[in-house]
Amino acid sequence: MNILTSIAEVSWFILLVAAGVAVLVGYLYSHFKFYSRSWFFPAVLAVFPALALAVFSGLLGGYTFKLWLSFLAAEAAIAVFFRYVVKGRHTVPYLLLAPAFVGLALLLVYPFVFEIYLSFHDLKLTTIMMWKNTGTLPFVGIDQYIKVFTTSPLSETTFWQLLLRTLVWTFSNVFFHVLGGFILALMLNNSIRFKGFYRTLLVIPWAMPQVVAVLAMRGEFHATNGFVNIVIAKLLVVFPFLAHLGVAPVQWLTDYPLLTCTLINIWLGIPFMMVVILGGLQSISSSYYDAADIDGASYFQKLRFITLPLVRPVMMPAVTLGTVWTFNNINVIYLVTGQAGGTEQADILVSALYKAAFTYNRYSYSAAFAIVVFAMLFFFSVFYLKSFDAAKDER
Repeated sequence: MNILTSIAEVSWFILLVAAGVAVLVGYLYSHFKFYSRSWFFPAVLAVFPALALAVFSGLLGGYTFKLWLSFLAAEAAIAVFFRYVVKGRHTVPYLLLAPAFVGLALLLVYPFVFEIYLSFHDLKLTTIMMWKNTGTLPFVGIDQYIKVFTTSPLSETTFWQLLLRTLVWTFSNVFFHVLGGFILALMLNNSIRFKGFYRTLLVIPWAMPQVVAVLAMRGEFHATNGFVNIVIAKLLVVFPFLAHLGVAPVQWLTDYPLLTCTLINIWLGIPFMMVVILGGLQSISSSYYDAADIDGASYFQKLRFITLPLVRPVMMPAVTLGTVWTFNNINVIYLVTGQAGGTEQADILVSALYKAAFTYNRYSYSAAFAIVVFAMLFFFSVFYLKSFDAAKDER
């Protein structure tokens, strides 16, 4: 019975989406097809605002004259745009793109705009009932943004400590992702037996669900039964002098939580870089290496003057993506350090943002925090890609 209910709910959702797409396409088609008719303006201004009001008045609190005026003004602007700007051109491309555009607007643009709105207001536990009852929030201007830099999102760690820790976390992870991926890609690019098997085996950590991979690796760092401490204990038996160097089993998850998260994330990220770099290596023509062999170039000379310059255009976008993903990677921190609570010793900016929103219920503060993190990553990506394009043009 539960299965039938689930199937019915999924089917209803699919029908609802299909109906929404059909209504959207019909709405646009009427504007493309009849924009030049004399009755176009009276018809669309009479029909579409009334239909929109009938649909949204129940969702937005009932019939209001102000709501109807908003729909009327929006439809008037759309009708003028179709009548004097679009003029029926490119009908098919617009009709095909419209559902995806509206879906992205609802899923991405609206939440982003609402987050900006929250960041200039004060939504928290003491004001949430005011917002629910009246739909209004106290306006605080840039006060939330000032608090991001001057107050701690957590109980012990400041924003600047989190920023420094996040930069170290990001650099160390991306560095070893690229280094490990490059070494493995060089090995797999040679003519070796069972190359396909090795490639499949190495890509498993990246291909499996990240929750499964992280929780499995978390168990390997257990204090008593974890694989890492067992290996250390075995090494101490074979090489007793290691004990004098300070090598010993440790409480990884409590004493070194950030290091544990870093090791796990490095293991997870290397396969992606390996696949990307291997694709770049396989696109390099062998004629370059043949010419270098004739000139007597060594392996490291070929690596420096042929492989690295030619694989760099493939690596740079991957490094940019890897940097953004690692900077925002809350999954490993969240799963390794005890989910919503846990220690603050391993928190980075995004995990502190999560706790500020859902543990301390500082919603507007968290919205401003998220905008700050977004701005940092946006300007980094733009600067990095522009620097890469400038270096490419110089060559």
